[in-house]
Amino acid sequence: MEDEEEDEEMSDSSSPPIPYSQKPAPEGSCTTDGFCQAGKDLRLVSLCTEQIEIPAGFLLVGAKSPNLPEHILVCAVDKRFLPDDHGKNALLGFSGNCIGCGERGFRYFTEFSNHINLKLTTQPKKQKHLKYYLVRSSQGVLSKGPLICWKG
Repeated sequence: MEDEEEDEEMSDSSSPPIPYSQKPAPEGSCTTDGFCQAGKDLRLVSLCTEQIEIPAGFLLVGAKSPNLPEHILVCAVDKRFLPDDHGKNALLGFSGNCIGCGERGFRYFTEFSNHINLKLTTQPKKQKHLKYYLVRSSQGVLSKGPLICWKG
């Protein structure tokens, strides 16, 4: 009985972190790193010259995948859930769309990270795996911009 109680109580900060495990992708889904579950390429290197439609209020940001350290994955995220330049004023929660297949309305970062095959080893707290704002040059090329300033 004592062991069961310890497992349930996760608030003890002295205990080692429990590795985060994601649900497996639905049967028939693409599980290739750099692609969403619909099989669409999300890597910045592949999308840098594409014209990407994003809804008003959303920004293109780049996520870093532990399995693809040399690549940035392109994501569309509601800017209300991203911090300002001082790492503050981000609403709690998440709202994002897949720019690969166009699926919209992801309300949880865990669900979104599963969809884009962002294979995380830790609980994705406050979507801090979103690392960069993406910017388009005067020539129309999308590239890595400033770091997203997550605080706390």
